[in-house]
Amino acid sequence: MVEAYGVRGEPQAVEQRAAAMVTMKAILVHAPDTLGQKTTGKTQISLARQLAALRPRRLEAPVDALRHTLRTLAKRWQYLDTEATELTKIGDLVQRTAPQLLEPFGIGVDTAAEILVVADDNPERIKSEAALAKLAGIAPVPTAPA
Repeated sequence: MVEAYGVRGEPQAVEQRAAAMVTMKAILVHAPDTLGQKTTGKTQISLARQLAALRPRRLEAPVDALRHTLRTLAKRWQYLDTEATELTKIGDLVQRTAPQLLEPFGIGVDTAAEILVVADDNPERIKSEAALAKLAGIAPVPTAPA
């Protein structure tokens, strides 16, 4: 399973979505008045929708590059918003299905989800905790003595 969670257990999609929005708003501060005024007071979703709909021209002037950048960031924000929503659904499912998997320190939703998938697909191969850890990719890695 792709590691979808950051250092604090927060989905990376959520962190990256927030960063994209901050960047869009920072760019809009320096945007021409016509573009900046059209986006004032919008929700994040409506702002992203409006900016994703921008149609940059041929990149001949700085304003064209600005419109292109805002459109790209808005589309990225929309993608990350969808991803964050999906990850939240997976987290909710894991919490309902096996909340005890989330109790130990260091086991996030992504690892717990992987354990559930492995256990469901291969129950006959799991004869011990060590076998489960190996199948789920969470077994400790042996180190050489120093």
